[in-house]
Amino acid sequence: MKRGSSTLRALIGEGVSIQPQSTPRLGDVVAVEVLTINQNYPNLELIDGATVPLTVGERIIGVLGSRQALRGFVGCVPETLAEGDELSILNVGGVIGRFLDATTALGEATRVRYLGTLCDERGTVNLERDALPAASHLLRRRPIVLVVGTCMNVGKTVTAAELIRVATAHGYRVGAAKLSGVGAIRDLKKFEAAGAVDVKSFLDCGLPSTVDAADLAPIVKTVANALDGDLLIFELGDGIFGHYRVDSVIADADIMASVAAVVVCAGDLMGAYGARLYLEPLGVRIAAFSGLATENISGSDYLEKHLGIPAVNGLKYPEKLFATLDLTGSLLRMATPAACYETGVAVA
Repeated sequence: MKRGSSTLRALIGEGVSIQPQSTPRLGDVVAVEVLTINQNYPNLELIDGATVPLTVGERIIGVLGSRQALRGFVGCVPETLAEGDELSILNVGGVIGRFLDATTALGEATRVRYLGTLCDERGTVNLERDALPAASHLLRRRPIVLVVGTCMNVGKTVTAAELIRVATAHGYRVGAAKLSGVGAIRDLKKFEAAGAVDVKSFLDCGLPSTVDAADLAPIVKTVANALDGDLLIFELGDGIFGHYRVDSVIADADIMASVAAVVVCAGDLMGAYGARLYLEPLGVRIAAFSGLATENISGSDYLEKHLGIPAVNGLKYPEKLFATLDLTGSLLRMATPAACYETGVAVA
């Protein structure tokens, strides 16, 4: 059976079997049979990163989770399950749940029939059982660049990848992560290709989607502690304001004490303005705007003139955007033990 990339971190032992479960849990790894295919969304990303077309009648392995995509599918973990129940594939990584809604352009998600939940000698296969140990604080101070956005599909991933590429060329060892969104690995593959020495995501913490996280800050700290690198570049998927709990990261003082720069990718001028209105009262300074709103000088010049914040498209001018962030001072400051003790966090 094809295995969706959202199940990558699940370690499946010997003697695996498929057993229907009446009480589903977030993160359960399940087997399903494809019933229909949404031709606007016909593919599955596998655990090696390859993307392949789905076919009616084939059986695949995915994970139970939720999605709240403003420009995609909406679905949730079902409250109960029985063999033969119909569910839907909510994203390319094989996150599976009860379909609730979708954008008009996409239509109903691909439908599947629940065959059962994977079980092995350790019991039910669930992402959580192989997750990284949860962290309550950052163990050491390294500069963090947060790439956030006003919505999905506004340029966050390409901006983060270009920053990784330029930082690597400048001699930084970059640890990179995708820390909110719905489980898949294609963005991590882009970060690796850009030169990141280590990549991780919320999947490493047992979450198929951050829609289901009560607080995302512990996930960020857990991943940050586990990542290699002297500079960390984090993409927070979806929007600052929304279902994916990005707001809980920005509200966490421990995390923000290590944030050297915040890059906001905006879809339009009003989105950029709204981001500033939201972040300024929280004491968060936007280092630069990027993304779709900066695709040409119509947007970038307007933002710089009226908001007084640099607006640099990360795809067109990655070196300029990286220089705008001016990370050298942050790297030197956070590398010293004194800086760590001043924040009340011991050096690892």
